[in-house]
Amino acid sequence: MPDVGVDHDSTGAEQLSASQGRGTCHNCPMPVNTRCVAVLAGTALLGIGLDQATKALMVATREGKPPVRLIGRALTIHVSRNSGSAFSFAPAATVLFTCVAVAVAVLIVTRVHRLRSTGWAVALGLLLAGAVGNLCDRLMRAPGIGRGAVVDFIDLQHFADFNIADSCLTCGAVLAVLLALRGAPMTQRSRDYAGPEPARRAHL
Repeated sequence: MPDVGVDHDSTGAEQLSASQGRGTCHNCPMPVNTRCVAVLAGTALLGIGLDQATKALMVATREGKPPVRLIGRALTIHVSRNSGSAFSFAPAATVLFTCVAVAVAVLIVTRVHRLRSTGWAVALGLLLAGAVGNLCDRLMRAPGIGRGAVVDFIDLQHFADFNIADSCLTCGAVLAVLLALRGAPMTQRSRDYAGPEPARRAHL
């Protein structure tokens, strides 16, 4: 007569193993890290708001007027218009830089739900603030949509004129390089996410 008890034990062990195996879900959607999203959004909104507010103030009060020296010759407030990229680079490629800024902004926004690092959230928030800050000028200022000249007003001696958006871009890029050199992960791959642990069944 066959040993039925051994078969039952084997079957039970297989069921338990299968149940435990279902605890790892490689295709489960990862939950959004709300802290990283909030940090990125807050950093971007603060940078964009500060950039646009200072540009509006400078255009309203200082454009067309003599430069104001704040720290000798080291720091001067002088309003100018820049049709190129950050720090007056390539003034003839205004439309190209408009397209690049749009692409950068879209890429960051579509990837924000995968962020798992506060440091990377700050870096991308700064990059987004810089891209959108100057993009607003290109879309809304003369001579036309997509070709607008960016307002610069910070003049450092022996350095190109720039604005708050340019500063955000620079700081974001430097922070991103430092994080990359340290090996800090930006996102978590979906197949590395184990998913929620299943409830254990009671065994009699």
